[in-house]
Amino acid sequence: MPVHYEAYGLRWLSQIPMPELQSAPLDAETEQGAVDVRIETFDLTGLWKSWDVGNDNFVARDGCLFFRIEDTGLFLMEQGQRIVISPISGADPKKVRLFILGTCMSVIMMQRGILPLHGSAVVIDQRAYAFVGHSGAGKSTLSAALASRGYPLLTDDVVALTWDAEGRAIVSPGYPQQKLWQPSLDGFGMDQQNYATVHAEITKYAIPVQHYFHERAVPLAGIYELVPRPDHGSGSVHLEEVIGLERLHVLCSHTFRAGLVTRQGLAQWLFETVSKLSASVEISRISRTGQDFTAFEMVERIINHIRKGVQVGI
Repeated sequence: MPVHYEAYGLRWLSQIPMPELQSAPLDAETEQGAVDVRIETFDLTGLWKSWDVGNDNFVARDGCLFFRIEDTGLFLMEQGQRIVISPISGADPKKVRLFILGTCMSVIMMQRGILPLHGSAVVIDQRAYAFVGHSGAGKSTLSAALASRGYPLLTDDVVALTWDAEGRAIVSPGYPQQKLWQPSLDGFGMDQQNYATVHAEITKYAIPVQHYFHERAVPLAGIYELVPRPDHGSGSVHLEEVIGLERLHVLCSHTFRAGLVTRQGLAQWLFETVSKLSASVEISRISRTGQDFTAFEMVERIINHIRKGVQVGI
């Protein structure tokens, strides 16, 4: 039986069990729930062949995006309203869900006008702060370090941004799980045996975070781009403001699956959205050199930066 879930400010009705997500409450009278997006399974093999995409694994047509993962299956996102999955026989269910939770949901957000940034976000003093960066930059590690200091996690991996009636950027909660690599577990003193891997092919671990997960949308106050420089001398942390047109570059380059924006004819939408966002929040860059575990040092720098900004009215 399909199950209702909530994530990224949307209600999902899924034929596939999604244990990572939070169940959505149903209407008490009808035992039904409003649905924004349906997640279904169907044999898409014939449709993929009829689209005749050649050697390309991604194709967009008529408000839809269709892609193939060789050892996993076919995935179709339709006009911001439906995700259809056709797993191959023997596909790892964890890997199928990983693509649903990442690429598929992000494409649905794009189609609905929701900006998905590749990052994590926490709540500090009732405002959201997002940490963006390329894979391995330390986004989840930093948000986990902040959570351990009492700042609840709002979302991990994808930051879903919309706008409220007052024109403020709003971050909607994702789902109560973080993904951490082995070195991060070591840095936090966590035993890998207590956690399952995201899927069998990688040593990245799924960490349940229900006890420090923030379940309500929060206005966005700032964005930090994380830039690791492991080969530059001894360990240190540097924080600087991002200014001018570089702000737009940061936001565009850290849009989740940014390459799929142009494929869907959404380049103008992305430019207008990041321009609006750039004008409304502070954007900074925090870099670390060396290979030491510096997450807690970064936490101190960020908290001091935020508190200083509040004092001077930023």
